[in-house]
Amino acid sequence: MTTTTKGTTVLATADVLAQESAGGSNIMFLIMIVGFIALMYFVMIRPQRKRQREQQDMQSNVQPGARVMTIGGLYGTVVDSDDETITIEASDDTFLVFARQAIAKVVTPAEADAEPEAAETVSDEEATLSDEDLEKLANGDEKTDGDKHSGNPDRKEY
Repeated sequence: MTTTTKGTTVLATADVLAQESAGGSNIMFLIMIVGFIALMYFVMIRPQRKRQREQQDMQSNVQPGARVMTIGGLYGTVVDSDDETITIEASDDTFLVFARQAIAKVVTPAEADAEPEAAETVSDEEATLSDEDLEKLANGDEKTDGDKHSGNPDRKEY
């Protein structure tokens, strides 16, 4: 819309005002997008890269004698290593070869103490069945709760 007053032309349109305000919102939108990307970097990407770097450093610095846990949950002691593989002794005379990347963590002595210990031993008196219990089992009078095949005899349980 153009209006003329005393020889001067004044452009007072709503389109011009809308363009000026739209330019400001475009800049704010751009600033918000850049801020969101920076926030994502500092909250998600940077800590993940730091954890990856620490994991790679730990895997490359594992030395023989260290107690480790693999990504599969196997605990063992490193007995030999080279650039790509690590040999772990899982139990007496049981040696397993893993890729270095399969080492999840080096177990500290405090964590090794927290591992589950062997089951409690039961005395012979506690483990022995009485004559009455043996007769019941022999006659089939009583089925125990732990009997896997107490139902259908054709059913296989794995």
